[in-house]
Amino acid sequence: MKKKFFATAMLFLCISAFAFAQVEKGNWIFGGSSNLEFDATKEKVKSGSTTSDGSKYSDFDFRPQVGYFVIDKLPVGLFMDLSLDKMKDENYDSEYKWTSFLIGPFVRYYITDLDGFMPYAEAGLGIGSGNNKTTYSGNESDEKYNMFGYKFGAGGTYFVTKNVGVDLFIGYKLEQETYKNEDTGERSDVVTYKCGGLSLNIGFIISLGK
Repeated sequence: MKKKFFATAMLFLCISAFAFAQVEKGNWIFGGSSNLEFDATKEKVKSGSTTSDGSKYSDFDFRPQVGYFVIDKLPVGLFMDLSLDKMKDENYDSEYKWTSFLIGPFVRYYITDLDGFMPYAEAGLGIGSGNNKTTYSGNESDEKYNMFGYKFGAGGTYFVTKNVGVDLFIGYKLEQETYKNEDTGERSDVVTYKCGGLSLNIGFIISLGK
């Protein structure tokens, strides 16, 4: 009976040690995620018996990150949000391109282990810049802006192997865009846009030990 109890206890300790090995102090995590908004669409416009191509639209968002566990279950690091959007309408000889990036620190805390699934809380903030480029009938215009953003929420990582996991995050995200005065080059506090709402990201995590 004692042998069975001892064997069971040792097995439990081994499983626990394996489960939390990915989130130990001194480990590194590397990851990448998307907000599930990658899209590529093409419109068709029908007027009477005539059908013509409408606007073509593509959208891509990617968020790489790297972190270091300063203590068990708590990594801190850097993230970057990269967004690329494009819309083209050949009927009006127009094209619009939006590009932006945001970079800054983040902190994450893994709460517990649920049979390989590790829920966590995370927060981060960053600064960056963006550019809106418009082409209409051969004429081009550029509009640059500065960005500030933050987000916080919760998620979970499910480690499918010892070092690789599937990562899911849902939370609140806010981004602020401040445009420059093209004549003076100064920031114009009058032209400031804020956009906030729920954000859902899914991606992967790689954990590397010491």
